Amino acid sequence: MTRLVAAVILFCVLLPGCRPPAPETPPLDREAFRSHLPERPFSEAVRVGDTYYFSGKLGVTEETLAMTSSRIQAETRNIMENFADLFLELGVGFDHVVKGTVYLADVADYGGMNQVYGEYFLSDPPARECVGVGAGNLLNQALVEISFVAVVPD
Repeated sequence: MTRLVAAVILFCVLLPGCRPPAPETPPLDREAFRSHLPERPFSEAVRVGDTYYFSGKLGVTEETLAMTSSRIQAETRNIMENFADLFLELGVGFDHVVKGTVYLADVADYGGMNQVYGEYFLSDPPARECVGVGAGNLLNQALVEISFVAVVPD
């Protein structure tokens, strides 16, 4: 009898008509900002619910490329100011940032990057990783690239 019950249960599990319908999944609440289609298939920011995902930004310019000292600080400041402008447009503040990712062409530049980066997070800084990617591995000869994740409650 036990084998018969097990066989009936197994049959019902395998038979689509015996299973309850899968719960309906609501559509993802997703909005993209500053998309660059069709030339570049990415958005500068994407909001999913209360969370914003920000694409990496470079701070390299013709002016920074010509610098012989303090270039990492200049690039980092350019990045952070570009984020400040985008954050203002979207109603996000640096106090909403919960996660940062930093890519450095040379880990020897960590101190200079960190000094400027810290100016934007005076208390409760976000979680962060910093990855050394090696010279020539960031676009446009950049020394640093930074991306963020922020949460803005309703």
